[in-house]
Parts: sequence; C-alpha cells; structure tokens
Amino acid sequence: MTNIVNRRTFLAGALSVPCFASSLIGGSKASANEPPPTLDIHVHLFGVGDGGTGCRIAKSITEGLQFRYLMSLLKLQQPGKTVDERYEEVLAEQVRGSGLTQAAILGQDAVYDANGQPDWNRTSFYVPNDYVFAVVARHSQTMLACPSINPERADALDELARCHAKGARLLKIHPPTQGVNLADRKHARFFCRCCELGMVVLVHTGHEHSAPVIDKNLAAPKRLELALDQGCTVVACHTGTGWITDTPDQLPEFVELLRRYPKLWGDTSVLGTVGRVRDLGRLLDDAEFVRSRLLHGSDFPFPASPIAHAGRIGTERARQLEQEGNLLKKDFELKEAIGIGRVSAQRGFAVANRC
Repeated sequence: MTNIVNRRTFLAGALSVPCFASSLIGGSKASANEPPPTLDIHVHLFGVGDGGTGCRIAKSITEGLQFRYLMSLLKLQQPGKTVDERYEEVLAEQVRGSGLTQAAILGQDAVYDANGQPDWNRTSFYVPNDYVFAVVARHSQTMLACPSINPERADALDELARCHAKGARLLKIHPPTQGVNLADRKHARFFCRCCELGMVVLVHTGHEHSAPVIDKNLAAPKRLELALDQGCTVVACHTGTGWITDTPDQLPEFVELLRRYPKLWGDTSVLGTVGRVRDLGRLLDDAEFVRSRLLHGSDFPFPASPIAHAGRIGTERARQLEQEGNLLKKDFELKEAIGIGRVSAQRGFAVANRC
C-alpha cells in the first residue's frame, strides 16, 4: 500500500508541473522560442528603520558578525543614503542582473502577545507589509510581493484580506522567530481562508541560524499538516534542513509529508551555503519525486558558497562561481550546476503565479 500511495503522490506532483508550464506560457503569451519565466521564491527585504520604512531589527542581530559582514559585502553604507534606501537599491540591481524573471520579496511580521498585539521586546526583526508593497511597486516588473502574516495577530484575517486585495499571491510565516505554533487548531480558520483566496503559504522549516529563535521545535515540518489539511498550497522553506550539528533531524519529516500531500513543496533557499551541504545531498540523492517538488530560492542576502559544493559540481566550476559578484546569480547558477536550478525556478514561477 505504501508504494501505491508514494507512486500516486509522485505522479500528482510531477503531472502538475507540465500543467503549470502550459498555462503559464499561454497566460504570459511567451513565444515558442522563449523559455518559461523563472522565480526566486525566497528573497528577503531588510531594513534598520532609517528613512521612515517602519522596519525594526534587534541589537542582537546588528551587533553580530554576520550583520556587519553583510553590510560590508553589499556596501550598504553610502554617503547621502540611508541603509534601507541602499538595501533596496542593491536588491533591485541584483534581481535585474540575476538571470531570473522575478524575485518574491519577503516581509517579516512581529511576535504577538496573548491578546494578539505586537510584542516588540520579543521581535528580533520586522519588515512591515506596507513597506514590502511599496518596494515591489517601484520594481513591479521584477519583484513579487510576499507579505508576512503571523496568524497569532488579532487582525490576522483582516490583514490577509487586505494583502490579497493589494495583489499578494504569497504570504510568509516564520514560526521559530515569530513564536507561533501552526499546528494549533485555532489557526484552521486562517488557513482555510488562505486556501479560499488561493494564497500560497511559505513557512520556515528546519533550523534557523540568522536570527534569535524562540522555540526551534516550532519549525518542525510536521506542524504544516493543519494548513495542508485545509487545502492550502504550502512551501516548506529550507525543506526542514539544518547543519550537521543540529538536532533534531527534521529533513525526514519533510520528505514523509511530501509523500502524503501533493500540494506541499519545498524551496531550496539557504541550501547553497556551507552549513547545508550534507542535507542538500540527502535531498538530491533521495527519490526522484523529491526533486520534482523543489522550488528555487536563494535566501538573499545570505550568500551561497559554491566551493563548499565542489564535490558535486567540480572544483573548476566552483571556483568560477565564487567570482560572481551578484549573489542571486551566484546562487541560481550554483543550483543550475547541481542540476536543479532552472527547472525549479520555472516551477516556482508557475506555483507563485497560480498557473
């Protein structure tokens, strides 16, 4: 019986891709000589709040080595410009030069208290949805808005309706940093409404190493079952992966859920980094149906490390990719060298655009 279920699930996922691609090409009126459009489904918008953007970021992050490294790498301190202005400028430049058609730009909601009000003392970073929509509107040809809605907020359903009315087709939830248990039955109504509106729900799964974590167990893939049972299309960001030192091992949970839920996908964001080499290999070496359910994501601005994947793509190619200054392009071309780049980016565009 298990083999029959697995085969059915594989076929459901595999057959959906040509269907997506067919309607996508027809809907976008692409010529027969043009390849299908591509999407990076996991690109972060960040800000420190200068210039009235409404963004917030905790000192525990800004005083860390990783933040200072990214500030230097992206050259975010420029005379006459705020950090937030400069980040948008760099982001737009990199998306345009990435070789991808579009990038989904992610917001980050707050932590909420028992009354559904923002708890700023426990919120490590915050990117308001209005800022996401404003940035995307300035770069509408290459960017797609992905607001963030923590279902713990008192007005979660209203915010969902508002974001949908503004054109959002995706939303993001980050359980371990937002302190939300997506398996709690009280969120069933929220996910049911997401399904009714056709909103694709992106959820962080696996271990987090870039922001303070409230509870790492909230990132377990098995907590996605409630949303999936309401009929939602769900993207398990990072596919439940972690570093080799991380416990518990959540990747097998993600793969097991793939076998049972045809509307579950995983994105490849952060999988090009040093810490995820082992788990990326485990994903790629699993059954072929796992590859067929992956969507391309970079996790920009966090850079990929091609040299860490030299064992799979060859040392010469890895060294070539290390010289690429566009972080989005570097990640995309690394995934392409591995054999999952373009097809997963085309698949991601189709899923995000409801093709």
